[in-house]
Amino acid sequence: MSLKALALAGSLAIATPALAADYSKSLVPGYSDVTAEYIQIPGYAAPSTPKGLNTATFLRLRAAADGDAPKAANAVIVGLPGFSSTPAHWLFLASQLVHKAQARDCEGKPCRVEVWVLQRRGANLAETTALTAARKARDPKVALDYYLGPDAQRPSTIQGAPGQVGTATEMAKWKALTPNDLSFMADWDFQTYAGDVDQIIGLISQKTGNRNIFLAGHSQGGGFVSNYAARQQADGKRAVSKLAGLVFLDGGPSAGNQPAPTAADLDGYFAHVKDLRTGKVPVYTDASGLLGAVAGPNAAVSQSVTGIYYAFVDPKAESIFPLRVQGMPDMPGSGFLKAIRTTWLARAGTSFDTDPVPGGGVQMPVLQFLGQGMGYLDFKPVPGTEDKCDLTPPAPMAGPMRAMAPPPPKCAPSAAMVDPNKVYDWVEGGGNGGSSIDGGKAKLWMESQGFAPARSNIRPVKVVFSQSGERVIDASDMVASNWYASERWDYDANFVGRYKVLKVDRDGVKLDLDKSAIANVPVYVARQGFTQGTGGNPFPGVSDYTEINKTGTWQTEAARAVTPFDPKINVAILRHTDFVSADDSTPDKGRPGDAGNSAVANTLIDWVLKRSKGVATTPTPRALGVVTRY
Repeated sequence: MSLKALALAGSLAIATPALAADYSKSLVPGYSDVTAEYIQIPGYAAPSTPKGLNTATFLRLRAAADGDAPKAANAVIVGLPGFSSTPAHWLFLASQLVHKAQARDCEGKPCRVEVWVLQRRGANLAETTALTAARKARDPKVALDYYLGPDAQRPSTIQGAPGQVGTATEMAKWKALTPNDLSFMADWDFQTYAGDVDQIIGLISQKTGNRNIFLAGHSQGGGFVSNYAARQQADGKRAVSKLAGLVFLDGGPSAGNQPAPTAADLDGYFAHVKDLRTGKVPVYTDASGLLGAVAGPNAAVSQSVTGIYYAFVDPKAESIFPLRVQGMPDMPGSGFLKAIRTTWLARAGTSFDTDPVPGGGVQMPVLQFLGQGMGYLDFKPVPGTEDKCDLTPPAPMAGPMRAMAPPPPKCAPSAAMVDPNKVYDWVEGGGNGGSSIDGGKAKLWMESQGFAPARSNIRPVKVVFSQSGERVIDASDMVASNWYASERWDYDANFVGRYKVLKVDRDGVKLDLDKSAIANVPVYVARQGFTQGTGGNPFPGVSDYTEINKTGTWQTEAARAVTPFDPKINVAILRHTDFVSADDSTPDKGRPGDAGNSAVANTLIDWVLKRSKGVATTPTPRALGVVTRY
């Protein structure tokens, strides 16, 4: 029986009324009309992966008013996160879309849009029992003690200041899985992730002729949208034929920049695949990768513990997690970030804002490109120290980032500028904030990192690993960091995206993609770009094309005929992650694209609803086995 049939059978099998489920701990912060559920279903059968780990997982966001009986959906948006991202990054854009749909009319009834955001497989390996225990106890120290150790918080040398949390100690109970344990990740390739999306889409039931499923990707996920749409499925059809629209959020669109791989290209690809399969290169990203010391399971666990604190602390209290961690290279502002004391809100903002001390260059290089604009640190140098700049040379950047890098800071702040007896706060961006050039808010970042729905169908699974032995993996508490990021997936994303046509059947890899098949489908693009007109459309067969960039909104005649948007709408203030996380707290002020008025949420909702046809049936929580975990 298919997943769809199983889910529908489960919904029909309800013979007697049941008590309504408790959704109170699964409502999205700031959106009481949106409920979240963390869902896991059987995924693509990747070779050598233990059965209990061959799973597809996604965050489901839908109208809270529907409770245990979701109403037919006018649209289901399946979202694909970007590089090193998770559903948490999408939490607020997804919730804004679900919320706005309910205020719109669809044939005399409130519209229904669901957003399902894929979780990376590496996050399914997260052992989250102690995160759940901390939520139950409403005490984040439960998680701190388990994952980092009860002695991980070191006493402060400053009187009255709380101790700072360091790296995990010997007393920590959690231990990372090893590359040998996870050798099967070498085959978590494009086909695996595409197969997981097949399984997820398979839960949605449409009548013949209806068009309700939209595929959306952010960053690296945008590349996946093109690749998936071009892929031949088991029935011989290209996936694009089953989709109502394609959405690209600061990633893509691309139809490939090379016709097809040469024999040498394929040999190079399979040589690297062999290195992954034989353990010559790591199967998951560690601290030696692009993100450095903030990547890998140990860093991800620390971020998950930080997220639990975000969920329970007073944002204006002093943070106990430092802004610089062991292993980070010295760069301008390193001493400043080690010395400064911040509130939790300022800690959240400074950790992910692209330029938290305006012009100071203190953010790590990769996050200058991948982060958000959330405001700025409420900091002024101690009088008399304004010229005591940090002269540390900037850290080297990877090639593409180096070409787009801003000029070096004129004066990077130093530790000498910091008042050791002061706790510094944050000035928010977004609606009614103190920075009109920033589309996000540190408060939203805190909430997204700390949120995990209490409702899930994920159960513990017992796995015997080759090196670590028997472990029980309970991944039911949604993590905001990918604990074990797949190197194979990242490699495949680049390789598969490069070609217009890719047909391979070799060494266990079977792919058939033809991007010329992406035609006769609506395309929505929002990205940091300066293209004027619709010349950025890489798909000759697409006539319904909308692009919103830094210069304004550009539409083909076919697109304007369906949803004519104000040409002045732009994304000039948005940074990379703002495209899925921007604040929308003042949508009635200004125009979409202004601080507090999300350019994406306030255009995409109508773009989707106007292009959907009919309704789709989605599974009930009971059919999926969803329960309230605590």
